[in-house]
Amino acid sequence: MTRDDPDARAERFWQSYLETLPVTERGRRYYEAFQFGRGREMVTQLTRLVLDGVKTATSDLLWQLEVQKKPLWAPGDEHVVFNADWFPVCVVQTTELLIRPFDELDEHFARDYGEGDRTLEWLSKHLYRWYAAECRDIGREPADDMPLLCERFEVVYIPSRVTLI
Repeated sequence: MTRDDPDARAERFWQSYLETLPVTERGRRYYEAFQFGRGREMVTQLTRLVLDGVKTATSDLLWQLEVQKKPLWAPGDEHVVFNADWFPVCVVQTTELLIRPFDELDEHFARDYGEGDRTLEWLSKHLYRWYAAECRDIGREPADDMPLLCERFEVVYIPSRVTLI
């Protein structure tokens, strides 16, 4: 890990966050550091929605997490969010985590997802395409009942100066 790699940036950012907390809470570790979405334009757009408090929910294809052998996180876990250039911009905390079939997403979750026009119709159309591509990548057939890990989160730390791009 070099001083300028994303892991080092995330660690320095995390330490800055911990310094804002009471001394008794400073021993915590973040679960992961990541970007919302893929590609510069999407990452920038989604990060802006998160920072503006519009996007407070997200999801992952459970089958993809299983293929990656990625352990599930839990409510209370915290994560460092990167911008499109892999610089940290905020810390989010998971507030809810549910496994839900794709076809059981609801209007409330679509609104909290914060993307598009925030309707279930929009979200279903776009998420299905997204997860169908992920299914193909892992050799699975997309299905209306494919399992999603549905997460709600809140931003718990934004430094005074944040750069999206």
